[in-house]
Amino acid sequence: MRRLSLGLIALGFAVGSAVALPTSASAHALAQSSDPADGATVEQPPAAITITFGEAPDTKLSTITVLDTSGRSFDAGPTEAVPGTTEQLRVAVNPLPRGVYTVSWRTVSTVDGHFATGSFAFGVGVAPTGTSGASATVSGAPPPSALAVAGRWMLFAGLVLLLGGAFVALVVFRERVPSTAPLLVTGWVLAAAGTFAVAEAQREAAEASWSDVFATSLGHTLVGRIIPTAIAGLGVIGVLAVRGRAVRAALVVVSLAAAGAMWADAAASHAGGESPAAFNLLAQWLHVVAVGVWIGGLAALLLGLRGLANPSKASAARRLSTTAAVALVVVAATGIARSVVEVESWSNLAGTAFGKLVILKLGLIAVLAALGAVNRFRNVPAAARALGGLRCVGSVEVVAGAAAVLVAAALVNVAPPVSSAQAAGNGAQPLVVTGSDEATTVRVRLEITPGTPGFNRFVARVTDYDSGTAVNAQSVQLSFRLPVRPDVGASTLSLAGQSDGSYAARGANLSLDGTWQVTVLVERGAQSAEVALRVTTRSQPEKIDVSRVPGEPTLYTIHLSGGGTVQVYIDPNKPGPLEFHSTFFDASGAELPVTSARITMTPPGGAAQTLPIRQLEPGHYVADATLGTGSYRFDITGTTASGETIATHISITAGT
Repeated sequence: MRRLSLGLIALGFAVGSAVALPTSASAHALAQSSDPADGATVEQPPAAITITFGEAPDTKLSTITVLDTSGRSFDAGPTEAVPGTTEQLRVAVNPLPRGVYTVSWRTVSTVDGHFATGSFAFGVGVAPTGTSGASATVSGAPPPSALAVAGRWMLFAGLVLLLGGAFVALVVFRERVPSTAPLLVTGWVLAAAGTFAVAEAQREAAEASWSDVFATSLGHTLVGRIIPTAIAGLGVIGVLAVRGRAVRAALVVVSLAAAGAMWADAAASHAGGESPAAFNLLAQWLHVVAVGVWIGGLAALLLGLRGLANPSKASAARRLSTTAAVALVVVAATGIARSVVEVESWSNLAGTAFGKLVILKLGLIAVLAALGAVNRFRNVPAAARALGGLRCVGSVEVVAGAAAVLVAAALVNVAPPVSSAQAAGNGAQPLVVTGSDEATTVRVRLEITPGTPGFNRFVARVTDYDSGTAVNAQSVQLSFRLPVRPDVGASTLSLAGQSDGSYAARGANLSLDGTWQVTVLVERGAQSAEVALRVTTRSQPEKIDVSRVPGEPTLYTIHLSGGGTVQVYIDPNKPGPLEFHSTFFDASGAELPVTSARITMTPPGGAAQTLPIRQLEPGHYVADATLGTGSYRFDITGTTASGETIATHISITAGT
């Protein structure tokens, strides 16, 4: 009873300390600020784009790209670190003409090796969005891959078995060293496989080759995990090869190496990038070590309690039960402390994927505590007479512990909500399009944020056409095609299932301004369906001068970002058959020779159609069209002799 009271006092002290500590967390190298700022309008073009991240990004695996609305890159060199700081990256840019620019970035954190992406917009001389107050920020990390979660689980489980097996052999079975060799071998195989699976998942996400990995932070982290794991392997070989007192020395090597590998992993996890770093690293390490002593030790105890019950086995069970009670207090205290740092608020606990995983993990720990109590107060006292109850409940406890470790493996790969909140900034309202398949079996609601050319987050909600209930699909994939630009290749984006039943991913598939054809493939066996959608990107309206002279066609002058213009008019200016004229001019006002051109017309509510054109002068093209009532969009694309692509658009209503 006295031990239980002391445990409760320690738990309360740890929770109170966690609440009182400053809890700024980063985790994942997400953008925190930039110069120019997200959504800013600057009059003087910047010479470089600088982004500040929440964790130090690996310069060799991180990039910043600057594009205008036509998809042209303005990068003037490679992405580089800002001298004097580890959290900032910058890229020099070529002179930026008046216009709107999308900055897309991707990072790999030097702290935890996690991959993250994002984008934002700014304007030179013009507002960066067409909607007042909207922000174009998209920032975050993609969902963890199955390999990343499985690899981390194998690593955790292997280290837990190594530490628990060695601890029980050294401390619990005092009179003899039981045959824990199979458990230690299994633990080492899992830890080694997990080490390389985690490295492969991170390498794959970073799109790096193995020949380049060891020159990056990913390679340094991998080496930091390999060394203690290799030492643990040598210790396991020693346990198998030696006899007598040397076996205990080999077990000491195994336990210390496993604890060292746990420290290396803690330093390469969320804890390594969160403030206060010393507290978080120590809490994370103690948390995993306590799990190793508790769950790994229980697995080793069950292995050593084979055969008939006797007083020696009962004494071993009592010793581990006492140790497990202390470990439970440490697990609960450090787990709550780390949750306070990473989750920060009750709303984040219940309203985010990370928070829900924390709740699930805490629930599993509560189940483990209840099972441990049954063993401690019922089965351990009876261990001198019978071991059946202890083995049965203990086996269930080990399985529940493996499930808790799996949840912990998922948590390590998900950005904490406090980190995501710091990076989110002011979110844009999503661009929403809806549709259904021709057989009317499913409906799709596709949300695109921010809906501007460049990097976007896509969230698809698939429901049954008749009942409106959510559809559980095997996979959801988006296909993109820009009809007005056949030179822009088609692309696809696979969406990952989310905890709320939606499917989401981030991608730069809407790379250019225009109306895209997006096909949603909902795969569910024989009931698979395709839903065709039309998505028109949000963009800053072109600056257009309108000149009206009685008796003459209305002349529209579209100003381009580089200072040039495109002049268009329709003749006659009334519904019916007509000619659409477009002439390209350079910044000096001289007609700009264009070697090829393309004019596409999109009628109200209809699909885009390419118009037949003919060239009247080097920069003057005319297309035949027939207009009815309503506003028609014309997309004009021209290619100069130097290979530069000029793209713009205008909406015209005949008769105005």
